[in-house]
Amino acid sequence: MRESRRAFVMSVAAAASALATMPTMLCAQRPIIPPPPPEPAEKGNPADVHSSPAADAAAKRTLLLKNEKEFREGVERLYELTSALRDELQKTATTDVFSLHIVKQTQEIEKLAKLLRSKAKSA
Repeated sequence: MRESRRAFVMSVAAAASALATMPTMLCAQRPIIPPPPPEPAEKGNPADVHSSPAADAAAKRTLLLKNEKEFREGVERLYELTSALRDELQKTATTDVFSLHIVKQTQEIEKLAKLLRSKAKSA
């Protein structure tokens, strides 16, 4: 019985060592593929090759006009919100606690004002 156990343990140990060394043997046989060479520097940016200064200026002008329109609409919306808030505050006694509706209106006004400020900075 001892001999059969010893033979079994030896065969398991041999199989385990063979399995452990197999991945390193397979990796050693795999060829190393070098990365592709870099493209030449004088090729340039493909976007720069096809664009013209007139087209760039027209695109920039269109973008500026769109931003101006959005900014003006935002200012109008801000004016409407602040006017509505002003009217509502004149109806409410200031010694009382403000309603949740007034707080939400002021938050919306703040959000719109921050958006307009960021648009003004980027222009």
